[in-house]
Amino acid sequence: QSPELTAKVIDWVMDTGDPGTPKLFKLTAAVTSINSVMEAVREVLAKHPEKKAGVTLANTFPVMGFQDRGRKSWPNGVVLGMSGEGVVPISYFTLSRAVPSGVVVSGNGGPMDYLQAANFLALGAGTVQFCSIVMKYGYGIIDELVSGLSWLMKSRGLASVKELTGIAQPDPVTDFMDLSPEKGISAVTEELCVNCGNCTRCPYQAVSLNSDGLPETDPSRCIGCSFCTLNCFTGALYMRDRTSEEQAELKED
Repeated sequence: QSPELTAKVIDWVMDTGDPGTPKLFKLTAAVTSINSVMEAVREVLAKHPEKKAGVTLANTFPVMGFQDRGRKSWPNGVVLGMSGEGVVPISYFTLSRAVPSGVVVSGNGGPMDYLQAANFLALGAGTVQFCSIVMKYGYGIIDELVSGLSWLMKSRGLASVKELTGIAQPDPVTDFMDLSPEKGISAVTEELCVNCGNCTRCPYQAVSLNSDGLPETDPSRCIGCSFCTLNCFTGALYMRDRTSEEQAELKED
């Protein structure tokens, strides 16, 4: 959490450690600003140019769960480390800000499939570490990760992992104020629809079923939240751009 203390501890290890052993210092993304921590790390590593070192980002996040240990009043709370799918978006954001520091970064904390690992690499992580996914599925999952990554790279026209690494930099994040003000609208692939009506749960009452049982979206009500597509278990619903007429019909007041 403290840039100064982080630098001090790393300096101790770099001073006394075997120069022939590369080192990765595991940091947490649970800080106000990872930039100041990475700057402190960069400065201290620059004092040891002959020794190879970097950081691992990120780590599990402290959360609380309940554990029943026979208490009569209520189960006691225990501190747990949250990883897996829950922390992937945090790890993405941390990597996006940390990589430009120039410090070697090994990605860690959440990746559970080949696409998430590819995103880590695209953001500039030199390597990706796996823990939760191997504990859950066994070492055989590595073959699937390699196969998936190979397919993805071929589909994107990338000949090597080196080409993939850092491809999203230097501007991996679109600022909020630069996002398009135009909002999409949901549409349906008719042959995939099973007429279940789940999409009509739209909180904006923008989706209804026509006489054929297919969803129709009211452009004056749909604000483009995409919840209906997320709730469509067949994948029949998707988001598309609005026409100029549909854009004019939207009223958010």
